[in-house]
Amino acid sequence: MPEVTFARNVATGKDTYKLGSCFSEEFVFDLNSVSVEERNQDHTGARLLCAAALACFCNTFYNELVNSGAEVKFIHASANTEKEQDLTMRTHYCAMSIELEAGMNEKYMHIFDEVAEHMLNGSLLTYSLEEAMSIDYNFKLTFVD
Repeated sequence: MPEVTFARNVATGKDTYKLGSCFSEEFVFDLNSVSVEERNQDHTGARLLCAAALACFCNTFYNELVNSGAEVKFIHASANTEKEQDLTMRTHYCAMSIELEAGMNEKYMHIFDEVAEHMLNGSLLTYSLEEAMSIDYNFKLTFVD
């Protein structure tokens, strides 16, 4: 399985995440570029969780469309999370919402509908997350030539 590593260099104020991915070897956050208050309110972990969910879900959705014979012009998606406190007052993420829009020719509408129905079961990552939180999926097809 892929390994992601993290290193904080206190002297430079930089956090480095090494992904080892063919798309991006690493990314770096410069902690000195924003105030401590901004960092504390950024919810970076939630943003990365949403990005991971979108990476898996969108790739799976796209691949299922293409493998079913559709020509996809674009996919746009967004994700957000909600959190709540449990009985011991610990905060945890309790829900995620994923919005996905695909741009395709109208002749592929039946393929989109079939894939969308199947994708309500999630992708590998989102299905795994459903063990800990509810995930709401909303899909939209936009006709393009």
